[in-house]
Order: sequence, then C-alpha cells, then structure tokens
Amino acid sequence: MFRTALAVLGLTLGLMIESAAQSPAETRPLDERVRDWFQPLVDSRDFSGVIMIRAGADLPIALTFGYADWVTGEPMTAQARFPTGSITKSLTAAMARRLVDEGRLSPDMAVSRFVPELVGYETVRIGDILNHTAGLPRDVPPGALADGASDTLITWLADQPAPAAGPHGYAYSNVGYGLLAVIIERAVNARFETLLTTEFLIPLDMQNSRIMRADGSALPGVPTGYTAGPLPLDLRAPMTDTPALGASGLVAPMGDLIHLADAVASRRIDLFEPDGQMVGSWSVEQSGGETIYTIQGSVPGYSAGISVLPGRDIAIAYGTSLESYPNWEIRDVLHALVLGRPVAPAASRPATDRLTSGHLEAVGTYSGSPFGPVALMQTEGGLDLVLTERDWRFYLTPTGIDTFNWRLFNTDMTLERDAAGRVAAITANQAGLTGEGRSYRLERTDLPPLPVAEAETTGN
Repeated sequence: MFRTALAVLGLTLGLMIESAAQSPAETRPLDERVRDWFQPLVDSRDFSGVIMIRAGADLPIALTFGYADWVTGEPMTAQARFPTGSITKSLTAAMARRLVDEGRLSPDMAVSRFVPELVGYETVRIGDILNHTAGLPRDVPPGALADGASDTLITWLADQPAPAAGPHGYAYSNVGYGLLAVIIERAVNARFETLLTTEFLIPLDMQNSRIMRADGSALPGVPTGYTAGPLPLDLRAPMTDTPALGASGLVAPMGDLIHLADAVASRRIDLFEPDGQMVGSWSVEQSGGETIYTIQGSVPGYSAGISVLPGRDIAIAYGTSLESYPNWEIRDVLHALVLGRPVAPAASRPATDRLTSGHLEAVGTYSGSPFGPVALMQTEGGLDLVLTERDWRFYLTPTGIDTFNWRLFNTDMTLERDAAGRVAAITANQAGLTGEGRSYRLERTDLPPLPVAEAETTGN
C-alpha cells in the first residue's frame, strides 16, 4: 500500500529495456537470469525476499534472496509469508462484486444504506468507492485510529467532510476500501476477515495466508522487515503503519499469491470490467505487444506484487522484506527477464560515508519535491527525509562531503550553499533501479534572508 501510494503520486520510472533481439545471456534458463540479476542487490543490502514464477503446467520455481532476519542471519525460505498491502484490495473488490451478483449490493446503492452514521453520504455510491471515484481521502493520517476496528474507522470518517455526489475523477483511496469492507460486513452480518477466508482463501487453496487488521509482521513465518538506516548494517526498523481494513492486511506466501494470480487469470475471481480494465487495484499493462495483468502493494518494510502474462500462461509473484527500491521497478525488471529481454544491471549506489556536522546543517524545510513539501530532520544515526503531508520518513545515507543517497529511489542529493555558507537548496538526481530517472531541486524555505550588505557584496 505504501509504495503503491508513491507510484500514484506520479513517480513511475522508465526502464532501460531494449526491443532488440535476445542476446546470448537471455537464452539461459529463467531461474538463472532472475537470480543473476537480483543477487548483486542482496550483496549491497538492497533486496531480500522470494520470487516465484509459474510457466504453463510446470511447477512454480521459487528463488530466495537474502535473509529472513539480517541481524541474526536466519535464511530466507520459499515458504516465507509477506504483508502484501494493496493486493488485499483484490479480495475486497471480489467480495463486493460477488455480493452485487447475489443482489445484496448494487453499485448505485448509497453508502448511507448500510452506514447511516455517516451523515451526508446519501449520494455517495458503492460503485464509486469500488472504482476510486467517490472523492474520499487517500489515507487516514498517521495515528488517527486507535485500532483496526470497523467502528473506529466509521467514527473517524464521521468527523471528516462528506464528499459531494460522484463520480469524481479517479483518486486512489485506501480509506474508500476500508469503508467498502465495513459495508460488506454489514450487508452479510459477518466479520470481514472471516468472509474473505471462507469465500476466497480456503477455496483458492491459500490456506497459509491470513487477513489482518493490524501489523502482520509478528505472524509466524514473516521475515523481519527493514528499511535503509545507518551503519553497521545500513538498515533499520521501518516506520509503523496505520491499522488496515479492506485496503491492506493480506499476509501470504508466494505460493498462495500464485494461486490468486491463476484465479484472476481464469476469472474464478472476476475483476474485469466490460471495457477490459480491472478493479481491485489491478491494472492492465502493455509491454512490447504483451498484455500483462498486474498489481503491487506495500507496507513499511515489505512489498509484494503479482503479474499475469495470459498470452504465455505465466504467473509471477514476489515478496520483499527490505524497503530499498520501489516495487513497480522490481515488477518491470521481472517482466523484462521473463520475456527474455535485455535489462541493464542495477544502477550502482555510492558507498556509505561518515556523517558530519556539515550534513546536519541541512536540517530544515524544503519545497520543490515531486512528493510535496519535505523536511530534513535529525534522527538517531543521521538524517531523515520526511514527507510532511503524510509523515513518511526515509533515512538519507551520507555518501561524501555534502552528499546523501535516498535509497528508496536511488537518488543522489547534493547540498547547495549560499554566500554565508548556509544550506539553501539540494539538487536531487534520481537514478532508480536501472539508472534512468529524473532530476529536481529542493529549495530551502526556513532560512531568513541574507543581510542586505552581504547580499549586495555577493551580487544577489
């Protein structure tokens, strides 16, 4: 859910994938190609997880990378379970559509039919919630919910402004899918987790999966999640996340996600619209003439994805426990490898350097980020970049004098100083996973103007 959110903010990156004929390297067995591409990321502490691929009637191949716990050295196993974030929306949407087929719900029904506590929702339609066109907020602010209970979410929503009648323009809303889960509960008079388990997890042979309303990392078999951090490991514990309902909460091994992929492809779970598009956060992509059904999801410290290539009868599932690259970039690399196309090696990262007082002089607030306003804040072990609108925090790895690397997007950041030696701006060059990205400039917003005499002396 988390990194998918960044993707929706417009941070999708291109890949250095060519349309030329296959090189000799791409004729090797698929498992070798995948392992050889991702193993260097393990060596640099940038990838840890499981990738599983099923091609035709063959048994799925499972490749494991890194560690279930980087501190203890516990190895990763193919049976590891991962919090999958927005992949949960597959099941929420499927349950809603099943209830529509049974006549218990209708896309045109108002939310107030099932949730009368929400005053002003008389014109908010269930179908608009399903399609992210209801005008609902994207996320619940951090710390706003005391727990993951259905009534807690409704109480919080009742204090927010009600959206006007839709449909509105597409606006991804995790809050909307939480509300949809409550509507499903009340339409059937059953707990949401129980419904999804009996209606989907058991029939689809996903019996090693669980639906959670809170942090799923404590479940048996879930690797320890990490994000970028200070030395000695360059890793640390991830942020905490808001309790999930409907929009997130599925914890699953990759074998179960392959079952889900096959159910979507065969339409045992029908998420397709009449125009060929999909609901439940799935999208239909085109890559070199290949149609791909795909979904990604993440929570702090974890990400997962599913892709189906129906023309080749291929299903891909991956789960990671190290928050170091965006999951949509991992997805695109896997698509290229499975299709036998050349992929540039992962872009190199600068080595970690020592933190100095000069780095700490960058503490302050900035504008100009594609993520909205940001702040650099001192934290234990160094500096965090904070997306202030959502309080999402990312460690900045010091890489040299006046330079950092933001590992999630492999962005090199260089401090710019004014005539008085103050950090006044930061240039950011984003390389991403394969070296093709963007550049932008962060302008400091909390510095007082230079003294007039000094400004005149420097010609400013």
